[in-house]
Amino acid sequence: MKKILLILTIVIFVLSCGGSKTGKGSTLVLNSGSSPDSIDPQLTTGISGGTVDDLIMQGLLRKDKDGKSVAGLAEKWDVSPDGLKWTFHLRKGLKWSNGDPITANDFRAGWIRALDPKTAAGNANMLFMIKNAEEFNGGKANADQVGIKVIDNETLEVELSKPTPYFDDLLTFKAYMPLNEKFYKETGEKYFTEADKTISSGPYILKSWKSGKDAILEKNPDYWDAANVKVDKIKLKFIEDTNASFNAFKNKELDVTKVTYQQAKEMNSDPRLANANDGGVWYLLFNTKVKPLNNAKIRKAIVMAINRKELVENILENSEIYTEKFVPAGIGIKGLEKDFSEEVPTVAPEFNVEEAKKLLAEGLKEEGLSRFPDTEIIFGDSGNVKLIAEYIQESLRKNLGVEFKLSGMTGKERVARSKKRDYAITIHNWTGDFRDPITYLDLFDSKNPNNRGDFTSAKYDALVNIAKSTADPKVRIPAMIEMEKIISEEVPIGILFQRKKTYLVNPKVKGLGFVAIGGEFNFSDLIIEK
Repeated sequence: MKKILLILTIVIFVLSCGGSKTGKGSTLVLNSGSSPDSIDPQLTTGISGGTVDDLIMQGLLRKDKDGKSVAGLAEKWDVSPDGLKWTFHLRKGLKWSNGDPITANDFRAGWIRALDPKTAAGNANMLFMIKNAEEFNGGKANADQVGIKVIDNETLEVELSKPTPYFDDLLTFKAYMPLNEKFYKETGEKYFTEADKTISSGPYILKSWKSGKDAILEKNPDYWDAANVKVDKIKLKFIEDTNASFNAFKNKELDVTKVTYQQAKEMNSDPRLANANDGGVWYLLFNTKVKPLNNAKIRKAIVMAINRKELVENILENSEIYTEKFVPAGIGIKGLEKDFSEEVPTVAPEFNVEEAKKLLAEGLKEEGLSRFPDTEIIFGDSGNVKLIAEYIQESLRKNLGVEFKLSGMTGKERVARSKKRDYAITIHNWTGDFRDPITYLDLFDSKNPNNRGDFTSAKYDALVNIAKSTADPKVRIPAMIEMEKIISEEVPIGILFQRKKTYLVNPKVKGLGFVAIGGEFNFSDLIIEK
């Protein structure tokens, strides 16, 4: 009998130590590209900062691997028949990473901070469908009038000013993350600026990070679903130079990194190459307050002088997707019956050199100019962007006789300059935050702080208001189709292409999701095989 027990004990020990493919101590090393300008959930607007927040923060809801909003810190929720009142029931026993309880008031505190005009949050408008939220942000109401009510520690009631069919998607967005008021007051201006000034409600704790440095995250033992977090440590590297990151992967210093199309060609049929749909749209962003770019004819002339099909098919060798609409196709954004993009009849201005020259001449005359002034195009000098910038520069020189100066810089600097409006034209990109056309189209609302080209159209603003004032798709979808028409006519941007995701992934990394919209990665099913 003792012999049998001894054998069973040995078997159990072996299974517990070596039988699993995902043992203790597993680590993922992932390159997240440019260094975050902020990781503060209520302030960040960048992809890298958002990736950090996806790991250390969780809101009422979270995304599953298919992009659907599912239960997060709230285990269930109710919606009133008119769609205006949402009641969330938090899980019992939730804890912050410092041991403090997570309560309904933490959500109210985070949302009010995002809306407070003193915070100057770039994404405050993402909460404007909450009753009196926009009024509070504009100084016309106080915080107590905002439709966020704490019923008890585990119950939060939210009243909307208008039905919002995508509100459950919004709740996974960074600005909707909770805030521990005690911790926030203790850290003050240092809140979320360094690792020891962060606190976690999500699956990981930020153990090490300073601006410009790598981030090290470790599993949060107090996370409610910690039992299903299979990777103990994640190292986020911020290598913007794609050659450096490519070499780091080949040298086994990285498990995951994005690659350019030239690098993907070099790897060719390598099984470590991974492709996925992407909701990123690249375009020329015009500062419409800079003369002569204030003139729609000038903007249209620039767009029509660039052969975008040649750019995508020949220069980029179909590594990106040719598109004629602003809202991207194939990522689950629905219209009335089909993909929204398919239901939009209007298209971006087509390549036409003679028409471009004609519009340029007319526009310059209207602005009282005899020639196009010296103008700079700025771009983030990483990946394929320099190649794209040089193609655009040469196209405009050859087809319009206009010389543009190119200025490459870090992605962080380019974003900073666009925020300050210190540019004339920038090669820009935008990825939506949820699966609805409005996450792209409200970018040109004159009140949207992310409208960095300062495009203004009363008609466009009115259409945005219609799309945000009803849940009826028969009203919303036509309004948004009309917005696409205005973009094609007024040309606040020059659409270049829809992005594809191309990554190199270590074969031992399993279950890492590539998110088309609302982030970059989904870590919920991540495991590292031994």
